Amino acid sequence: MRALRIVGERQVVVRDKADPTLGPGEVVVQMKAAAICGSDLHPYRHPRPADLEGDLIPGHEPCGVIAAVSSDVRGWRVGDRVVVYFRRTCGECYYCRSGHRNVCVNRRSSYGVGADGSDAEYMAVEAPSLMRLPDDFSFVDGAVLACQAGTAFYPLTRLGASGRDVLVVSGLGPVGLLATIFGTAMGARVIGIDPSAPRREQAVRLGAREVFDPTAGPIGAQLRERYPLGADKLIETSGNNAAHAVIGDLLKPLGQAAVVGLGSTNFTMPLGSLVHRQLILFGTSIYPDTMFDEICQFVRRHQIKLESVVSHYYSLEDGAEAFRVADTATTGKVCFRFD
Repeated sequence: MRALRIVGERQVVVRDKADPTLGPGEVVVQMKAAAICGSDLHPYRHPRPADLEGDLIPGHEPCGVIAAVSSDVRGWRVGDRVVVYFRRTCGECYYCRSGHRNVCVNRRSSYGVGADGSDAEYMAVEAPSLMRLPDDFSFVDGAVLACQAGTAFYPLTRLGASGRDVLVVSGLGPVGLLATIFGTAMGARVIGIDPSAPRREQAVRLGAREVFDPTAGPIGAQLRERYPLGADKLIETSGNNAAHAVIGDLLKPLGQAAVVGLGSTNFTMPLGSLVHRQLILFGTSIYPDTMFDEICQFVRRHQIKLESVVSHYYSLEDGAEAFRVADTATTGKVCFRFD
């Protein structure tokens, strides 16, 4: 089969690799769509020795059709349309058993990080990682749902975003654009922040009421010219240290913020704004797979077009160009289609 591999800093090649074989409890999925996530760009930009020495296939946003099923797998058959939950977990700890696999305390390497991922024609997957793609959703919808749609939806539910709120979306990459769509559907007045003009423009098309450029001046002052007390709630998706530092400038007292982005390993914001404004901040890690059906129902009920966040489509053979475009941080989602 054809598959991608990261071979150096900002270097991706397409190569031939043996088709995956079935292990116990596994299925083989034929890819129909697979997208590039912001976290896929971390090893692309700054590969570690382990990233280069292994023979790993990147990618963790898979959607496709089951091509083969191990004899010990029940409930799945060849031809089923599936989305793959990329985080591999123990299935036995309290959090897995209570429906919160996303915070499993015994998690193993994820698909695309330590185990072969989705940027290939076929992928071996443990059966518990499968989620059934509804018939009225496209394969591209499924690739968006695999990671980033849930990553945007889950923290908004924890924030309780509603029509009472001014909601800041900090960072208008694919997760931020999805948060814009979902937050708008939940009734919030969405305010987008991003230095990229094309991304700000796309956010407006997707429902943002206003957008601000953080390079045009202090972002807190820009927002407070329009909302003197600040925003009610905020979702930070960029992972940028400068964006972290101004969370307190953007929220009103008793405001809440969900921190999603992992662009930096360090998080810094003034303690005074956190304490004196009595802000509530929490981290959020993808989404529990038990929420998958709820997300699909929400998308269906509000007639949301998940594909609207995709700005570029590529074949696997154009993998190097696809990663280059995603790396510019000025586009919507970049997606591979396997036609």
